[in-house]
Amino acid sequence: MKRLILILFCCGALGLAAFEVKGDGSPADLTKIGISARWWGLGRAGVALSDDSGAVFLNPASMAMARSFELSGMSTQVLGVTNYTLVNSVLPFKDKYQAVGFSFINENAGTITATDGVDQYGHPVKGGTINNGNSIIALGFAREVFIPDVISELYLGALFKSYYQVLGEMTGTSMALDVGAIYKLTNFLSLGLTARNFLQSGINYSTSDKANEEHYDTDYVAGFALSLLNNDLTLAVDQYANTKFGRAYVGLEYWLANTVALRTGMADNELTLGVGLRYDFLQLDVGYRYQDAPLDNQVYFSVTLGNARRLFLTRPEIGIMENNSAAPAALPRQQPRDLPEEVRI
Repeated sequence: MKRLILILFCCGALGLAAFEVKGDGSPADLTKIGISARWWGLGRAGVALSDDSGAVFLNPASMAMARSFELSGMSTQVLGVTNYTLVNSVLPFKDKYQAVGFSFINENAGTITATDGVDQYGHPVKGGTINNGNSIIALGFAREVFIPDVISELYLGALFKSYYQVLGEMTGTSMALDVGAIYKLTNFLSLGLTARNFLQSGINYSTSDKANEEHYDTDYVAGFALSLLNNDLTLAVDQYANTKFGRAYVGLEYWLANTVALRTGMADNELTLGVGLRYDFLQLDVGYRYQDAPLDNQVYFSVTLGNARRLFLTRPEIGIMENNSAAPAALPRQQPRDLPEEVRI
């Protein structure tokens, strides 16, 4: 069974790498930014390493690895003017082999002042204001597939996303579904696959006659993660592809005493750096992405509350001990005390 799953993962990865590279012209999908600063420091690589709540949009199968409730948030500015906020949470069921997740994204570009022609001197005349913002709500479910003596540590997940956009008097709504899988081949190697916007409704604009004609890109991602040096050093490599382009992402993470993390990566030929600090149930992360002009360099900040999980930590074996010892010998019967022959009143 392990060989079959490995073959399926490899075939999927090879198929993704064969996509034709073309130009990009689809609407911007803000969920592609929706990962914690840890993953930005890793160059957005980690489809096979998604092991905390900040990676729900990276691979929804990550939710199945939750062993306790976890909450994370991320904040950044896009192009230096648009505020972007992300909140993710994961809650496992009582049996801890399946979990639900919730995500919320808010992107607000503020109020844009429109121009209403020019005055007699050629200066633009201020007109009305235009509101510009986006909100995304996502609900997910994931579980571990376990068949004794056949398969274990295969994680499957799905994430339902609802989009709401505002641009002046025009609004837009859409829905999409992400699916993903993570397979832990050994204690040191895992494989990952995901399809983002695998199913979608198309964008329905309130003032447009061309409803549902615009669609987000459907991204297919395959990758692997390798853990070394007693799980302190991790290498993650992802291959993205769709009908327009193919891109590679690479990330490297090193933990010092399981407390301080140093990260670096390459996100589509852009250098990324990151640092993390973990103490008990609290983790703070900062990610940095270098971009060529005229784009501003991006800085990401995130906070995670809960027991941060590591995919490659060996799960303790729990066995049932059989009591084969012989039944305890019967206790000797207590002899009755001698009673007086006669009791007189």
